[in-house]
Amino acid sequence: MTCRLLSIAVASAIGASVALAQPLPMPPPLASPPNVTPVGPPLAQPPLPSPPPGTLGRSAQGAEARVSEAPPSRWQAALNELDADLRLRLLTAEAPPAAWLAGELDTTDIASQVRHYAAARTSAPQERLYQASLATACLVRVQPHLAACEAVDRLADWARRDTGNGVPAVLLADRARQRGEPDSAASYVEEAASAPRFDDYWSLGALAWWSYLRPLALDVDPAAKAKAASNYASARDLAWASSLHALCIETQGRTDRMQAACAKLGDAMMKRAATFALRRAGARIAEANVAEGTARANVRSGHARIIAATARCAQMQPDFESELESPSAATRARGIEQFGAWAEAQARDGEVGACEHLLAKR
Repeated sequence: MTCRLLSIAVASAIGASVALAQPLPMPPPLASPPNVTPVGPPLAQPPLPSPPPGTLGRSAQGAEARVSEAPPSRWQAALNELDADLRLRLLTAEAPPAAWLAGELDTTDIASQVRHYAAARTSAPQERLYQASLATACLVRVQPHLAACEAVDRLADWARRDTGNGVPAVLLADRARQRGEPDSAASYVEEAASAPRFDDYWSLGALAWWSYLRPLALDVDPAAKAKAASNYASARDLAWASSLHALCIETQGRTDRMQAACAKLGDAMMKRAATFALRRAGARIAEANVAEGTARANVRSGHARIIAATARCAQMQPDFESELESPSAATRARGIEQFGAWAEAQARDGEVGACEHLLAKR
């Protein structure tokens, strides 16, 4: 089947399902600090305008560093064809890993996304990535309500099963805020601030995509598969961003108790979050809520250290992104191996942990 026919089939299937449920407006995302851009859509799709040179953005390796305008990928045509193939191939995915990937692709069809996440969650209930993905998808307000979200409180289920993780408590706090329950919201923020870790499982994305794409029988260069896996993993949404903004950045209606809880939460996230995005967000909410003077100066210093650590990490990683674009088959093979190793390291240790281990070896 040609790429054009695949695209038509996919568009027809997705268009039919979009009409079933449409997301309602969501609160604005957590405002980015100067010179930082949020994670964008998959690069296998037509790219958005490139950020200005020197902008701090998500790198293909998973960290963030100052980047200039990236040249077009030599694999762009292959990536577009691969994307069309995947969207058709994963429409009826049932095995947990493939069902989760299908949900990741369904960014414009919340009903289909929830259905796929629910299939993965039901088949592999112990997988925290599937718990988190379904819980955050079910936070999108839609009409009519989705059966998979109505049957079980997915956010409470994630929080109950993923003990010690502060991220679901943050989302529970924002849900309480939206319901007009300020005391409950503050209690959840205080609970989150005492959590031993903060993980949205962003770090698992690259390995999930690579484990599926690498053995897939497709007439495409393996380097294009690695490039696609990197692109898709880098494009995951940060579902907690708007909740943190509403709870700890917006000043209207914020009580002294909530301000104190947010200051503690930000400090905890700076120290114990699994990704640099979470740590940087923690620094920003700590700075917005901590008292003026020495405490705020210490937070600003910590924020600067987080930014410096992400830049060092990106600079010291193997440059598999460039090697995947090489005309040399041997160089591409090395880039593929390095990408796979880095995806495994992030999945095992988290983004921050993988970077710390890398820096410790230098």
